[in-house]
Amino acid sequence: MKTAALLLIAGASLTACSPCSEGTLEVTVTLPDFAVAADKLSISVSVLGASSPSGSLEVKHSPGQTTGTFDARIANYRAGDEAVLSVEAYAGGALLLQASKSTILPAGCGTLSMDLALTELDVHNVKNKVDLLFMADDSPGTSPKITELKARFPQLIKVLDDFGQTTPGWYHIGVVTSDLGAGQFTLGGGQCHPGGRGGKLQAVGAAADTTCMAPTGGLSFIDYNQLDSTNNLPAGQSVETTFGCMASVGSMGCGYEQPIEAVYKALHDQPAENHDFLRDDALLVVMWVTDEDDCSADPNTDLFDPSKTAQYGALLSYRCTEYGIQCGNPAMPLPYGDSGGIQSPCSSLPPASGGKLIDIDKYITYFTKPAAQGGVKIDPHDVILAAITAPSSSGAASVLVNPNPIPPGPFASCPGPANGSSCFVELQPSCIAPQNPQFSGDPAVRINQLVGSALPTNQQLTSICDTDYQSALESLGQKIISSISTGCVTGPLVDPQSPDCSAEDVTDNQDGSVTTTSLPSCAQSGEVTPCWKLDSIDPARCPLLCASDGDPGQHFGVSIDRGPGGQPPPNTSPRVRCSAVVLPPDAHPICGAPI
Repeated sequence: MKTAALLLIAGASLTACSPCSEGTLEVTVTLPDFAVAADKLSISVSVLGASSPSGSLEVKHSPGQTTGTFDARIANYRAGDEAVLSVEAYAGGALLLQASKSTILPAGCGTLSMDLALTELDVHNVKNKVDLLFMADDSPGTSPKITELKARFPQLIKVLDDFGQTTPGWYHIGVVTSDLGAGQFTLGGGQCHPGGRGGKLQAVGAAADTTCMAPTGGLSFIDYNQLDSTNNLPAGQSVETTFGCMASVGSMGCGYEQPIEAVYKALHDQPAENHDFLRDDALLVVMWVTDEDDCSADPNTDLFDPSKTAQYGALLSYRCTEYGIQCGNPAMPLPYGDSGGIQSPCSSLPPASGGKLIDIDKYITYFTKPAAQGGVKIDPHDVILAAITAPSSSGAASVLVNPNPIPPGPFASCPGPANGSSCFVELQPSCIAPQNPQFSGDPAVRINQLVGSALPTNQQLTSICDTDYQSALESLGQKIISSISTGCVTGPLVDPQSPDCSAEDVTDNQDGSVTTTSLPSCAQSGEVTPCWKLDSIDPARCPLLCASDGDPGQHFGVSIDRGPGGQPPPNTSPRVRCSAVVLPPDAHPICGAPI
């Protein structure tokens, strides 16, 4: 039976009082009447600090029980540590509610109260800057796809410009290519040479029109600032035209594409051409556009050695497949031969299992983990990953083909007449556009795995075979504008006139420590910046939420006001938390409507 009642846990508190000693936290949780039939409560208390003490209780609670007092003692916390009190309520083994509240602990003893009818919400991405990096495949055969990308880029800019009329942002837009060469080998008459383009931002693409001009100011990227209406566009060139010039990368790059490592080098290694592109306080957005999978390898690898045909087979892209992905259950590398049809599921082949490519976990860590764990951003919510690639969810298949001429190698027999030529192994494309066979692609197992590792709201995959990328670019624009400037409050506030929110700047220090600096509300500081404020915003930006009295109409976000031209300190990201009403377990998250 469903109930519309709210689970009330109104009288819980953390108490640190006499006779406790310095640094000892006496925890008392008091539970009043329940409006739902909870039969078990799980109570946990942790202190997030150097010593990280914690404690937990699992409590039998009889339906109708009016009160319960449960005590715990946490020792050795330090002033400034963060205490988190969490409660889970169960009935018949089913989770009815989760609620938590945190607070910063003072020196000595004190009393800290928490109302667990409220739950604490993290409000992410309070930003107005975006670093947008495109990886454009410059290997043979990709020109039609990159041409379509350039043709649809204006749709992305339109989304950003329309949004910028009311909520301006500051955009960096850059382009890198997939060409990192083929290890230490010079191949294809010099088309593959050691290092390739090195992950450097392309101020003007290799195949750009002779009329194209690079961005000004000594930068290899577009600096498009809607905040103060400035930019570094060359005279007479729009944002769209300048991007088209940068993205005209041509099709003479190395055919052993390394799109993931190229982006990593661009952002992590930061060649001189890339200076000032990546900003600590900006949202990072990466879009890969390629019709083959990733072949990122160590520069010293022998995978591209043309003399290794007996070991690796013909010097063709299938080396990247055979030593880069695994498929099936149990997972195995695709054979050097006909795979006997599609094998699935597929994933990156780890070096420990015989893979010759760079472990995909390196990149997953970089893009999806916090900076303290090796990530590019303090907060992983500040990374959006997108790709226009060939689908890989249905698996992959290898076949034997017999083109002429081809290099010799240890091949199995070819199906059908070989016409005197040798044959070799090839990865089957996972998509071909029927109306335009130029739009085809091989399953991008590694790239899609990386994009899929991002937060669900921060990832986007589009088929390279769609032939029209307008939807992909517009959708990317919508993801960007939904993640900048104002952080959505995703639960109904008790009193929007006096919101229970807190904001702080979180700074990663060079010695590995983290410093937090509290920011007051603008109302409390008399508008002295920096401060935070609650904004009523366009319903299209944040979902419709119920007020605590059930009145629908809350469209709120939190923004940080740093004053005209104000910027956060280096290596700093804002964090905002707001307390919101816990909706009943059978209520729809939008306005508490019954499911």
